[in-house]
Amino acid sequence: MTDDSPKAVVLRAINLFDGTMAGTDRYLEMFADSAVWEFAPTAESPRWSRVEGKEAARALYQRVYDQRSDVRSTIHQVVAEGDTVVVAYTYSGTVSADVLGFPAGSGRHFECVNLYTVSDGLIVRYVQYAGPALLEETERRTNHGTDD
Repeated sequence: MTDDSPKAVVLRAINLFDGTMAGTDRYLEMFADSAVWEFAPTAESPRWSRVEGKEAARALYQRVYDQRSDVRSTIHQVVAEGDTVVVAYTYSGTVSADVLGFPAGSGRHFECVNLYTVSDGLIVRYVQYAGPALLEETERRTNHGTDD
């Protein structure tokens, strides 16, 4: 029997997502057709943005992942209460085109917190809070003490 608790639904969705369009399609199967995606302001996108409906989200993911490769996420914490699931994670990837000050081929990562709302076994709302995008090479040098 499948566990349809909100936490299980969100974790299944995350496990289906791999940064490819095929993975995105599998991920989106876990969302209601009328789901809403909201993205908090960041340095790159200084306004709240909202996407309504699974097809609009698919188009957004297509635009984003056409410029990314080697996408991976590392989950640090998952907390669930009622119909809400909170996931803290690090998102990393390589940009395949120049993107907002990141040259093609550079790696970057974000620290993120996502809030998911689940109803009847499907995700109906997704809200993302992301920290600033950081170049991975800079972080590696700093973390190893070689950056003067």
